[in-house]
Amino acid sequence: MRNLRLNVLSSVIGAALAVTAGAVSAQTADLLSLYREATRQDPAVAAAEASLQAARERLAQSEAANGLSATVSASASANYGDSRVRGLPSSIGQVDRGYLNGSVTAQVTKPLIRSSIKVGIEQARAGVSLSEISVASAKQDLATRVAQAYFDVLLAQDNVTLVGAQKAAVGEQLAQAKRNFEVGTATIVDTNEAQARYDQVLAQEIAANNELDRTRWALRNTVGRFEASIAGLKPSIMIDAPQPANMEAWVTRAERDAFGVRIAQQSLAVTEFDVKRAQTGKDWTLDASASATHGQNTGSLASSRGGFSTTGLVGVNFQMPFDISGAVDARIREAISNVEKARNDVESARRTAALGVRQTYLGVTSGIASVAAQQQALKSAETLLASTKLGLEVGVRTNLDVLNAQQTLTQVQRDLAQARYNAILNRLRLEAASGDLNEDDIRRTNDYLGR
Repeated sequence: MRNLRLNVLSSVIGAALAVTAGAVSAQTADLLSLYREATRQDPAVAAAEASLQAARERLAQSEAANGLSATVSASASANYGDSRVRGLPSSIGQVDRGYLNGSVTAQVTKPLIRSSIKVGIEQARAGVSLSEISVASAKQDLATRVAQAYFDVLLAQDNVTLVGAQKAAVGEQLAQAKRNFEVGTATIVDTNEAQARYDQVLAQEIAANNELDRTRWALRNTVGRFEASIAGLKPSIMIDAPQPANMEAWVTRAERDAFGVRIAQQSLAVTEFDVKRAQTGKDWTLDASASATHGQNTGSLASSRGGFSTTGLVGVNFQMPFDISGAVDARIREAISNVEKARNDVESARRTAALGVRQTYLGVTSGIASVAAQQQALKSAETLLASTKLGLEVGVRTNLDVLNAQQTLTQVQRDLAQARYNAILNRLRLEAASGDLNEDDIRRTNDYLGR
């Protein structure tokens, strides 16, 4: 499909774009600047980045479990003894004595063979990768949300301007109908029709202004700040057709690179480690340990002489678990079932990505064609209005015919503006559906805006 140059052909729509674009002042924000601002304070992106940091800390904990661990323990006791010998006087056969005992033990252990630690480290690394993909996905989602909110504001601004132009045109028609009625060249019906249409446009103007306020607040909610002025589209822009111009090529890319697919695949990898972790419940372990104990006392019941001792111990600890209760086998079966679920989630994500990219691809191609069709419709509507006004002057058309032609022109202008914004947004959505939307795409879209 060839590139289509999108030209705004009517003076009214040109005025609308002049209002929304104009000269971009230092206070006027554009799409790229708002996207960058949003990435710094969007709560969804911040939450994903916090989850990534948490995953990195879990990896650090898993790696630390394979290192040395040291403990120091101390104990102390106070003892009192009363001993008597039968048949002897209490002065020589009775012993009353108090004494203290204390000890300090330091121990160092190092896992030598623990399969559970190795699996835990590998799973933690997979978890970090999953969190990194989630951060990238959150940023891509933010890009589409910012673009949608931005162009919603531009469309609302265009609509306000178009309704204002229609209001002026209908007001002029109403004034003319009143003059013609006063001089007797028209009936009161023409005046009533023009008044009714004018009142209708006033209601549309209120609705258009409300919609503009709503879209501005929606943009503020997405970006995190309120922008009084944003850059509008240039009067003439060129939107590239999808490359490659082959839907199935985009489907293949989406099934491989779409963030929904990548997240599901990495979640599967994390879940597969749960099976390995459960299986380690049957593995034997071997740890090395070394300890030193220093004890001291102030005496004993038999002697008032104190003393101290120091002992050291170096050895290995071997453990062989036996799953007598069957709990380990049950955990393994549970983990295997979760893996099967994760595999189905991957397949579901692929199908969703394929459907989404097909729909978006068709939206891009039909959107560009729609702009061309709306441009032709605009020419026809302008011609219709001009000929209807001429017919009114020569008496073959009524005032109502002119009002209807004006309304048709305004609607076509509105549809053309909508088609332009949809074509741009669908191009961004196509990149997002294939997992390839990034700041470069936002920058290229930003070039469509007035300077």
